[in-house]
Amino acid sequence: MSHETRALVRKQPDLGTSVMGDEVQTSSERERRSLDLVQRTVVSLIVGGVIGKVAIILALYVITRGKQELPADSIVGLWIMSAVIGLVGAIAVLIINRRKPYHPLALLGLLPALATAYWVFN
Repeated sequence: MSHETRALVRKQPDLGTSVMGDEVQTSSERERRSLDLVQRTVVSLIVGGVIGKVAIILALYVITRGKQELPADSIVGLWIMSAVIGLVGAIAVLIINRRKPYHPLALLGLLPALATAYWVFN
């Protein structure tokens, strides 16, 4: 084989190493990081929205209907549950976004309980 033939053989792509599959192959590291960021953002919004709404609705129930329908100890118990649910939701969002669960932003989960504390204890 001549030197020119060897050079041509080296320039041709190796067809045996190509990956064929159903997955979309990203072309760069930047695209992979961008896709990861979008996925984490969407999951964070879903988790934070669902769990946050549960905490907010529970806290609002305590101050609106709970005073007429429930005894005082049940009101406080449900208020504490809204705080715990909100805290768990905030920690879940932090973990999804690769932050430590004891990050100060976890305290945002206590907002529904803190906002209704005046009406619970008044």
